[in-house]
Amino acid sequence: MMKILTRMYQLLVIIKYSILKFINLLLFNKKNEVFLISERGIDARDNGYVFYNYLKTNHPELTVKYVIDKKSSDIDKINKDDIIFHASLKHYFYYMNSKYLISTHAMGYSPNMRVFLKLNKIKWFKPKGIQVFLQHGIINNYLKEITKEKLDIDIFISGAKKEYKYLLENFGFDKDTIKLTGLARYDNLKGKTNNDILLMPTWRKKYFYTISDKKFKQTDYYKKFNNLINNDRLIEYLRRNDSKLIFYLHHEMQKYAHCFIAKSDRVIIANENKYDIQELLKKSKILITDYSSVFYDFAYMRKNIIYFQFDYNDFYSNHYKEGYFNFVNDGFGPVFKYEDDVI
Repeated sequence: MMKILTRMYQLLVIIKYSILKFINLLLFNKKNEVFLISERGIDARDNGYVFYNYLKTNHPELTVKYVIDKKSSDIDKINKDDIIFHASLKHYFYYMNSKYLISTHAMGYSPNMRVFLKLNKIKWFKPKGIQVFLQHGIINNYLKEITKEKLDIDIFISGAKKEYKYLLENFGFDKDTIKLTGLARYDNLKGKTNNDILLMPTWRKKYFYTISDKKFKQTDYYKKFNNLINNDRLIEYLRRNDSKLIFYLHHEMQKYAHCFIAKSDRVIIANENKYDIQELLKKSKILITDYSSVFYDFAYMRKNIIYFQFDYNDFYSNHYKEGYFNFVNDGFGPVFKYEDDVI
């Protein structure tokens, strides 16, 4: 039923776009000198927001618009005159006519990322503007969905030398498309560090997308992290050091946050609408992650990282295809399989 409803919604998006495209051809059909910036279309806390701020501060002569959802907790960060509500009629027309389309997620500037990612190689659905993929983290795995075979864009930003070389050799783009610039948000990684620990694992692609809460609680992912946040030795460490542990689930996993129960008030299960990843990274003393590329941000600030990889073989068999980065040889901290070693 979920798949049927999703397909129906996607079809409605395609029909809506096609009708508005005809209207646009008749009434507008003009490329505007506009920078249309977005992340996922729902937030403002990553490279898109930092780049937006940079343009507003350093190039006030430019016309800059930002795509964001009406209900986003980040909406107050954006100048009211710059806001384009995600999936609104205005958004469709700006998508068709803006000179520059820039987002941290592939096709994040479009009215629907998943629909337009599948259709963006079809001329009818391709916007006229220059499409820029800002990225939202250093890539260290092979991601087929953002290779040249799947993604037709003009500029693909790279944040590190090894990544840049790997992208050129494996993703099908040439040097005219992939640009080694660094990531915008790294300019913003400044601030005081407190005594807290940030626990931030990544998601699992294959089976976490639609499973029930009951099935989720049966997974190793749930059991391992729920046990970790309730480990008596960890809680004692937090008490002794007057510290807190912030457990921040990946965006795609936030729907399962209510499944985790912490027995200590020193463990906070963070809601993404209340906590900003960048602020947490800047303020935290230690990062515990499994494979999330936020460890690059943490390493950039030269702070301590622990990798908790209890499912390494499964992760690279069923969820991602391993790339150039080896955690043991290239990582920025110790790699552990067992909870006791992490503690």
